Order: sequence, then C-alpha cells, then structure tokens
Amino acid sequence: MVTSRQIDILVSTYNGEDYLEEQLESILSQDIHDWHILIRDDGSEDRSVSIIEKYASRYPDKITVITQPPGRIGIPGAFECLLENSSSPYVAFCDQDDVWLPNKLRLLRECIQQLEDDSEEGTPVLVHSDLHVVDSQLVKLADSFWKYQKLNPSKMQSLERLLVQNCVTGCATMVNRALVDRALPIPKDAIMHDWWLALFAASEGKIKEVSTRTMEYRQHENNSNGAKKWTSKYILYKVFTEDGWRVNKYNVQ
Repeated sequence: MVTSRQIDILVSTYNGEDYLEEQLESILSQDIHDWHILIRDDGSEDRSVSIIEKYASRYPDKITVITQPPGRIGIPGAFECLLENSSSPYVAFCDQDDVWLPNKLRLLRECIQQLEDDSEEGTPVLVHSDLHVVDSQLVKLADSFWKYQKLNPSKMQSLERLLVQNCVTGCATMVNRALVDRALPIPKDAIMHDWWLALFAASEGKIKEVSTRTMEYRQHENNSNGAKKWTSKYILYKVFTEDGWRVNKYNVQ
C-alpha cells in the first residue's frame, strides 16, 4: 500500500551551495509525491546549511534535517547515519550537485517493485539506472554514463565482478527495506556505501539495471571522483595512498 512516505531520499551535503538548490528543486519536481527527504550536512563552511534550513522550513512535510552526529564523518558514515534514520519501504540516494529528471523515482520504484513481485518475500533488492553526463552548466558531455565509462552492468552484477569493479552509481540507485535492514551496519573499511550495498545485494538478493537515463550527472572542478575511469591502476593507487578511499565527490575525508 502506498503511504505518504514510501520513498526516503537520502542527501549528504558538504560545501554544496553552488548546486544544492537546483538539486532540491529537481526532487520537488518529481512526477510522484510519496517521498520524503532526509538530509544531513557534513560540516560545510559555505551556505549549504542555510539553504537546507530554508527548504526544510518551506517544505516541513517533505524534508527532515538530521543533525546527529555533528561534524565531519565522511560520505560512507554520513549515508550510514541517514540509512539508520530511514524507515520507508524504499530508499533512494542523492548527491548534492546533480539534477534529477522528473520520472526518476517512479521508474526506479516500478522496477524494484517488479523484482519484489517476482521474488520471495524479504529478498534484498537494488536497482540502478544510467545517467547523462553533463558539465557544471548542464551542457551534455555524454548521453550515457555507462558508455562513457565503458560499463556493461548486465554483465557486471555478479558478486565476483562487483568485488573487482563497482558498476552501481549511488545517486542513480534505489534499494528496498530488506536490503537496508540486512546490510547495516556498513563496515568501517567499506570503500563506499553504494558499493557495499551492491555487494550485499549481489550476495544475498537481486540487482537490476534500468537503461533509461534518469538524471543529469554533473562533472565540475570540485568533483574529485565523478565519472573517472576505474582502471586497475587507479584502484591500486587509491588503495595504497595515504588517504585511501576517503576522497569522494565532495572532497570529504
């Protein structure tokens, strides 16, 4: 049964004032409305917090601000905190600097519900879509993120392949409650939250790709991860450098 909060949208911010309002407006423009935003700031030094407070005040029935724990905890920790505060049947992850297309939540929910209908009750499920790659001004750089990255998710979603390379982009992902409940807590040494959830879904449940592009994935000068080539050389560099996998899209450590 559809409730007023069937989908929780999890947003972690850090110095995101340049694009945050545009992202929030794109969520508010979704063609379904049974969703709720859980948003937490990770110690921004810009106007991110004031933007969050403005939107939370304007849309109190649609936005909840998470303030604990305070300070910098990094992206995996931030999303684990948001997941712990989530209670809806479905969860979608959101970056601070992209733009969602109006049908994003509806298409992902339709896909995840179809998988649930075809599975045993309580099966962990993850679905994820393709994306447009755009620059800071939303000028298209690539029509397909998957082609741009030379990814073929339909052949890369086994546990064996996912252990080597992640093909699941968190901001284009939706998971069900069964996956959230069974995948928490996220291990402290997990590379990223989306990769951990993908590994867990591949091991214990189901993963399905949606070839439709559902969002504009913005690449800009402050985007340190983004759409870069995940070669074996790059992975080894990240594993054995001092900062390891703590570098992420928002430069959060």
